[in-house]
Amino acid sequence: MRSIRLVTATAAALVCLGALSACGPDDNGGQDAGKTAAPAPSDGAPSAPAPSNGAPSGAAPSGAPTGAAKGIPAKAWMDTKSIPMDETYHYAPLAANAKPLTGVVQFKGMELCHAPVAKDDEYMFTGTAAAKASVGFGGDRWTAQQTLLFEGDPTHSSGTKQMTNLTDGHLTDALKGCAKTVPGATVKVTSGEGAPFFAAVLTVPQADGSTVTLHEYVVTDGGVVNELSVWATAKGGAQPKDAWKAPEDKYVGSGMSAPMCEALPGCDGR
Repeated sequence: MRSIRLVTATAAALVCLGALSACGPDDNGGQDAGKTAAPAPSDGAPSAPAPSNGAPSGAAPSGAPTGAAKGIPAKAWMDTKSIPMDETYHYAPLAANAKPLTGVVQFKGMELCHAPVAKDDEYMFTGTAAAKASVGFGGDRWTAQQTLLFEGDPTHSSGTKQMTNLTDGHLTDALKGCAKTVPGATVKVTSGEGAPFFAAVLTVPQADGSTVTLHEYVVTDGGVVNELSVWATAKGGAQPKDAWKAPEDKYVGSGMSAPMCEALPGCDGR
């Protein structure tokens, strides 16, 4: 009799345990559902990080004029009021006339001095972004061209800064040595020793008997090499049609560097 009672009690206990495991504190099973349900989706997919305002991007910057070069922000180009002869010509905005460059960048000064980039040096003239913008009238009237080569942000790599300085050195050496590569060329460096820019006036004879008079400015800062060339071509020993008018070299240099350093990273403006 005692054995029967013990078996009955044990069976009852097992039934109770089964009932307890089948039921939770919430009879509708909400607690278990909460543990296994997938998280609710967010209202929208996360946006990609916005690019830094100073770094060039693959698309034209927001608000850039039509024709602005991809990769070089529109605000990196100098104000035409800082370009020599603008008082006479009222040049069109550079950003609106900018064209992206790919491959090895050929600076105007090196082109006129017949100093092409050597094969072993091509890596120095192929940057993260590059563009040029030309404005003016051509012939014996003054044309202005700015060329910007962005090697990269030197704050992330000391090698980028070194490469930028090497590129600058190759460019300015080509200008100083123009008389060696073009017979009859003359070079007068007008920037002082230790100036934060390079400036020179060159006359370069051409094969057709004409002569190019070139006013050349080079500013290098951070990871950017910035060239401004202003030139005119006159025939038979004549002078350019319009007399040269320009601010002091230092004002042209600062007019080149200020927007460049505002728009591109790693540039300290000195």
